[in-house]
Amino acid sequence: MAFRFWQIGLHIQPHEVLAVAVVRGASGWLLQRWWRMPLAQHALKEGYICNPEQLTGVLQPWSRELPHHHTLHISFPSSRTLQRRFPRPAMALREREQTAWLSGSMARDLDMDPDSLRFDYSEDTLSSSFNVTAAQSKEVSTLLTLMQTLKVRVTAVTPDACALQRFIPYLASGHQCLVWRDDAQWLWATRYAWGRKTAEEISRLDDLAAALSMPPDTLVMCGADGFDPWEAVSVRQPPIPPQGHAFAISLGLAMGEMR
Repeated sequence: MAFRFWQIGLHIQPHEVLAVAVVRGASGWLLQRWWRMPLAQHALKEGYICNPEQLTGVLQPWSRELPHHHTLHISFPSSRTLQRRFPRPAMALREREQTAWLSGSMARDLDMDPDSLRFDYSEDTLSSSFNVTAAQSKEVSTLLTLMQTLKVRVTAVTPDACALQRFIPYLASGHQCLVWRDDAQWLWATRYAWGRKTAEEISRLDDLAAALSMPPDTLVMCGADGFDPWEAVSVRQPPIPPQGHAFAISLGLAMGEMR
């Protein structure tokens, strides 16, 4: 009998940790488990893990429930990332040289030591440029060290807003941007971009549309009156959790990157 890998998404928030496990079947995505784990307020501060021991204690029982065959995508707060766009260099570079060039360009732009950054990039063929996302190495290392303590298999660390891109193919015709929000922020994603706005900056969905220079009717919210992220799951057994839109980030992470 073949074992199916559980694909798990873990979304760490200031007040709770949400996790979803799915597997890919012939009929689509199949729900395996979901978890909602309360978290004391002082474990995170502005997205930064300031109390790894407490977070480890919360996640330890959860990690023991996971099967041996699993992969894990973890959220990283968009508030702790920086995005830049760099034009392609005039000369052709090998992949290794290209990575070094982008690392140096990002470090110079931020006036930081390249070794202090972890970064990823994608190519924008329409504008002949690279979209680069960076985070501080020490913050990513704190997260990875914590997961190593739990003995879970980390496949990727992904900015939380970026996980919303996984649902773009499921949006109704005319909708180009998926939006998720909590008390402190708005996370948004289109096919080619993603980002974050604070609740202090943006108070209404129309304001977010204006800030993104997009028609208001092309944005849709995750929620009961908007887009239900669980529409992407073919088999929902066990039953999906109440207030299921709160799990949009963890579900998007579990489904992995778009191909």
